[in-house]
Amino acid sequence: MATASEIKKGGKVAPWTFFPPLIFIVALCAWVVSDPVAAGEAMGVAFGFVTNEMAWYFQIFFFIVILLLVFLCVSPIGKKKFGEEKTEYSTLSWMGMVFTSAAGFGMLTWTSIEWYYYAAAPTWGMEPFSAEAMEWASLYPLFHWGPAAFAIYVLLAVLFGYQMYCKKVTDSRPSTACESVIGEKNAKGPLGKVFDAVFAIGLLCSVVTCVGVNVPTLFGIISRVVGFEPPFIAEACVIMAWSALMAVLLYAGLKKGIKMFSDFRVWLGFAILAFLLIAGPTTTMLNSFTDALGMFVQYAGRLFLNTDPYAQSGTPQGWTVFYWCWYLACAIQTGIFFAKISRGRTVRQLIIGAMVGSVAGSWMFFAVFQGFCMDIFVKNSVDIATVLAESGQGAAIVALWDYFPFAKFLFPVLMVYGFISMQTLLNGQCYSMAMITTRTLEGDEEPPLWMRIFWSVGIGAISISLLLIGGIAPAQTVSIVASVPLSVVVIIMVVSFFKDLRQKGWIENGEVVPIEGFTVVKEELDDPVPSEGQPAPVLAEP
Repeated sequence: MATASEIKKGGKVAPWTFFPPLIFIVALCAWVVSDPVAAGEAMGVAFGFVTNEMAWYFQIFFFIVILLLVFLCVSPIGKKKFGEEKTEYSTLSWMGMVFTSAAGFGMLTWTSIEWYYYAAAPTWGMEPFSAEAMEWASLYPLFHWGPAAFAIYVLLAVLFGYQMYCKKVTDSRPSTACESVIGEKNAKGPLGKVFDAVFAIGLLCSVVTCVGVNVPTLFGIISRVVGFEPPFIAEACVIMAWSALMAVLLYAGLKKGIKMFSDFRVWLGFAILAFLLIAGPTTTMLNSFTDALGMFVQYAGRLFLNTDPYAQSGTPQGWTVFYWCWYLACAIQTGIFFAKISRGRTVRQLIIGAMVGSVAGSWMFFAVFQGFCMDIFVKNSVDIATVLAESGQGAAIVALWDYFPFAKFLFPVLMVYGFISMQTLLNGQCYSMAMITTRTLEGDEEPPLWMRIFWSVGIGAISISLLLIGGIAPAQTVSIVASVPLSVVVIIMVVSFFKDLRQKGWIENGEVVPIEGFTVVKEELDDPVPSEGQPAPVLAEP
């Protein structure tokens, strides 16, 4: 591995991926600050349009993603490897990296409160807070954070793994992955640049949603630690402090410190989980999770395609579709990461391992936090509705956490966990934004420091703007809107992948290897796979 002094700093801006998200930040911030009421209303309309009018589209989209993964697993493709090298990480370490990359502080937010929304407004016309409604309320979060949630990441990991280790393509932009469908000329021309710009804006929106959803929870925790509810200006200052700290760490090149924070976050998160499982109502939590798991096995098929057209509870639209859109906004970058750490594994190993690691990890948190919070609500009659109406979601979550054992001592621990989680989230996403907005990097080149610092500050600014008009709902809306064009890009990427397999087969050591059941069409490759010892082609932007 290259040392810090050996790592080169790539330098030039990629205009088509840098300026669109920059314009988006400036325009959105200016709009929100100049007329927050109108901005909030417009975002509400956009949220309603996508989630209501396109619910069928996203439900079918994610159902097909699951079917594609099953096909890739059971077909001869499942035996194919991503490169001939040995795996870089042990299976356990690899599965841990997969889980922690897709889960953070937001896991604590939604494990604690998501069930309440389903119990209060149950689907299919059930009576609110009835026994039946509570059963479904414990099931729905497992569905939203289950196989469907991570399937899109894993599918794109297979696509990018094929690009990186079989075709030996060094450019991980979506335009390159679409080349077999749109052609090399279009992939390197305006159409490809539009695809890459959509990806950049989608990634920006996904991290803004993460920040917007988690900030209220963190400030709810802070209110318990300091003894009063911080005003908006304090929230804005903390977000900018995150951005400033991230800028300092990036500028100083403190990679070891950032990695240490990330590792500490993982261990602290599981320590909190273990403590609550032992000190809390263990039997109740495990019984609740087991029952919800049984319901998932029984009803998963219906949930995948549920739009609730007659009772019209709004749950599939306001929640399921929101989650699918959010995951879609995160999907390309997360898929690239999964692919990068999966060299040497087979397609089947990647799919099964990544799905098991992600789902098992997230469900452990739901088993403990959701089970505990539902038990607190039932036994202590916590007035969540009033707290939500008067103080918001973050306050509602900590109102339940007040009943945790040793809560007075646990809140400072949760605050530390929240700060570190948000910091590592911003670090990873700022680095990703800098990577995709820099011209193609070679070898050990990295994006310039100023660009990483710039995106750190930009994400902070847009997060504050969304807090000004309501926080969570506007933060959800930006990902929902961005996911619509992104879904089209992803469809083209998938079609391009299967077209590659049909035309070129699987590529091993620079040679085309036919896949059983696939008819390989003999065509001359536009960009031949480099033979061993030759550099891979670099698709630099003009």
